[in-house]
Amino acid sequence: MTYASADQLKSVIPDNDLALLTSFAGGAATSDARIEQALADATAEINTYIAKVVTLPLADAPHILTVLCRDLAMHRLYTNLGHNPETYDRLRKDAVATLKAIAKGETSIGDDGDGDSTLTSPGVAMTDGPERQFTRDRLKGF
Repeated sequence: MTYASADQLKSVIPDNDLALLTSFAGGAATSDARIEQALADATAEINTYIAKVVTLPLADAPHILTVLCRDLAMHRLYTNLGHNPETYDRLRKDAVATLKAIAKGETSIGDDGDGDSTLTSPGVAMTDGPERQFTRDRLKGF
């Protein structure tokens, strides 16, 4: 199972590019098989980064993985075609940077706000500590 569907990828690529990206023979028809392969490759790459922080396979992938999968697949398709890679290299670099941050635990994979939220702290105020240095009595005359 890929993190993005062919339809989700097609929704972010202009129609006139789709046939060029997927039909190497120069046909006018879009090859869903090539799109599916690019998405499968992108999903495999994502899994190499997130495998340390989540149990695979994910039953319900967070939206950020769909976005990253689309970006990585788009990079693969455009690079294979020989387009100017600067824009698509930036997509890839951003996606990989996000995946590395997830793997290091610096970024959450996210739950899109649907699940229960947990407090990072119980919200208890600290009531003990060292004696106060600045009190009203010590600051009289200032």
